[in-house]
Amino acid sequence: MCQRQEEFKKLNTRVLIISFGTLPALQKWMRETCVSFEVLLDSDRAVYQAYQLDRSRLRSWSPRTLWAYAKLLVSGRKWIPKQDESDTSQLGGDFIVDAHGILKLAYRSYDPADRPSVEDLLAILKRLQT
Repeated sequence: MCQRQEEFKKLNTRVLIISFGTLPALQKWMRETCVSFEVLLDSDRAVYQAYQLDRSRLRSWSPRTLWAYAKLLVSGRKWIPKQDESDTSQLGGDFIVDAHGILKLAYRSYDPADRPSVEDLLAILKRLQT
């Protein structure tokens, strides 16, 4: 997403990243990634619960997930180990909410490797603008 920030801006889109970790861990992650999007800290996971996101240790560390991490490392991505007591079984998701607060996309990840591509998210946003 970092490399495509300008496309999101052109679509008048506000991207928020929500994390449940600790503030020091989140700040370290932000320094080590290219994140210039807004980041919100949801320590008690109220947003995760509101959007009905699962937790699963089995799916979080499945062979599919480990394979996805291995491919990222081989492609040159740096491993950023957890620096806090975060629950690594919390699963994420991708959501699009329009300017009126109406949920237009709810994609709840089955495992950490299960995310829509940036291209798919941009295509959905473009369709919503027409």
